[in-house]
Amino acid sequence: MINKILDEIWRFFSSVKLAVVIILVIVATSIIGTVIQQGLPTQAYIQQFGETGYRILNFFDIFDMYHSLWFELLLILLIVNVIVCSLERLPSIFKMFSDPKLQIPLNGFDSFKDKQTIKYEGQPAQIVDSLKNKLKMIYKEPIHTTTKDGDFLYLEKGRFVRFGPYVTHLSLILVFVGVLVGAFYGFDGYVNLSPGDSTKVVQSLRGGKMITLPFTITCNKFNVEFYNSGVPKAYKSDLSLFINSNMVAHKVIDVNQPLTYKGITIYQASYGQTGASNFDLIVEDKQDDKKDNVLLNLNQSYHVGNNSYIRVLDYSANYQGFGPTILVGVYKGNKLKNTTIYLAKYPDFHGAEAIDGYKIQFVKANTSFYTGLQVAKDPGSYYVATGAILLVIGLIMSFFGYRRRIWIFVSSEKTGNFLIAGVSDRNKVSFEYEFSNLVNEIKKGVE
Repeated sequence: MINKILDEIWRFFSSVKLAVVIILVIVATSIIGTVIQQGLPTQAYIQQFGETGYRILNFFDIFDMYHSLWFELLLILLIVNVIVCSLERLPSIFKMFSDPKLQIPLNGFDSFKDKQTIKYEGQPAQIVDSLKNKLKMIYKEPIHTTTKDGDFLYLEKGRFVRFGPYVTHLSLILVFVGVLVGAFYGFDGYVNLSPGDSTKVVQSLRGGKMITLPFTITCNKFNVEFYNSGVPKAYKSDLSLFINSNMVAHKVIDVNQPLTYKGITIYQASYGQTGASNFDLIVEDKQDDKKDNVLLNLNQSYHVGNNSYIRVLDYSANYQGFGPTILVGVYKGNKLKNTTIYLAKYPDFHGAEAIDGYKIQFVKANTSFYTGLQVAKDPGSYYVATGAILLVIGLIMSFFGYRRRIWIFVSSEKTGNFLIAGVSDRNKVSFEYEFSNLVNEIKKGVE
């Protein structure tokens, strides 16, 4: 009873139809996962699908489909199916590989499309030796067997290509295993750091949960360069990794040069402005005709007379389309008397206005930036990379290689003729050309 059940399970998983069905389901669900963008905030999905639609799709993990339990079970089912199918068919391939058909019935030569009868002069034993030497030089060394009727020489090329599909199967298994290992044991998160900031916690791109790293990331410096058009040219982060106050790694990373430590890779992903850190002003004393270059932080005071001072109260990068603008407060004693705006692009906007004989000009805002880092761990990447290499090898073996076999029979009787025939599994036209060239070379040798 148990053996019968096991046989049924084996037959179920060894079905090629099952493999086709699983692959079609994976392809169909992958299309859904491509159409519906993965990993967006919850509110974005509610706006797109509504409250009810969001709940239904979220119940089936559609918004994080490739890491859902049901998708991973599909991959496991396909892995088992591919393994069982391979094990079911491998014994016959191994038998063919280890025990090639060295001889064929003499009347079987007539059934071959590619065949020739070649005349020779001399003794059969001499022609066999001559053929062996000739074939070794122009094609490959033949396998020689002797029967009561005469001698067979067997040549075979491309025997290993029969394993091409199984190399492809192995590659797919490794790729799927890599995906599963990455899903179970890997993560993909992000963090924004300003220069001088440190963290050992990043936020996951899937679900927003917080992930604690085995080290602390410190952003020493961040530099961004721009073209004249304002398009970013390059941005780089100077990073150090610490464990218990000990620096274990240091590197300046950019978009194409990440930092990897103990299987965790830190990528330069983005950047952004944290706001204006300070402001360059020109303060002109109209009475003494004296100008001072002033650098002020937000809400920092600067005296413009005996009992007056100014403060930068607010900043806008593009106030109502007029560009960088600051709001300046004028104080008498400790009381705010009035406020006014100053535009970097239009320095004379308030050019006639003076504060106790002082004229103010806003030059520029010195903005600071933060670096956006992607922090990822994918222990399955090695499996996927190995599987990709094997996949290429398997496809080359399967589609570009082909097995061809050639038999030569030299009768023990002094007939003065010997038979040669060959066959290929596919690529018949190419084999006909190869067989014809081989026959011509053999004829030259025996003549």
